[in-house]
Amino acid sequence: MSNTGDKPYTDGITQKAILFGPDDQVLLTRAGGQWSVPGGTFEYGETIHGGLRRELREELSVTARIGAPVDIVYGAWLDDTGTPLVTTFYRAVTDDRAVELNDEHDDFEWVSPATARDRLAELFGRRVERALARAVTHHALADGETNGDSETGVDGVSADVVAGLDPFTARADQFEGCETDHEAWLAYLADARERGVAELRERYD
Repeated sequence: MSNTGDKPYTDGITQKAILFGPDDQVLLTRAGGQWSVPGGTFEYGETIHGGLRRELREELSVTARIGAPVDIVYGAWLDDTGTPLVTTFYRAVTDDRAVELNDEHDDFEWVSPATARDRLAELFGRRVERALARAVTHHALADGETNGDSETGVDGVSADVVAGLDPFTARADQFEGCETDHEAWLAYLADARERGVAELRERYD
């Protein structure tokens, strides 16, 4: 594991939400005249789902449920130095329609999936199209919309398969029901890292 100072490396990876609202529209955000989907990086010590939920709260002031990933792409987003990032897309759902943007965004709009596809293609080409299509398929199946065919589901994807991949079982607090807490978990990770380094030194020195 690479380190930056005394903290494990978490850069180079970002996560984005294909976020559906209560009327099944998709939320797009705009910055610098370009439309995108919300999300960001996760911080050391938090879960992937927890990090994406935090980003949505910080950027949009919405509470969302995060499902399983629908796609992974490389190079659709860059970091501040121009280095390509690995991006994981998740289907997400919120009951909130009201949005309060932070200073990272200029505007937002709830749009149909077809409109989202067209607007995202202006910046990303087809790199985001598959993630959006898969998220729409998962969302339709979760709502019981299977185009009249319980075996093929939507776009040829089995309803049973998608239901198994997208259970929405992530907890808002990964320490709920546990005796540990966030600080204790960070201390455990630091100790485990130090013990791992010591074992490697003993083995190869």
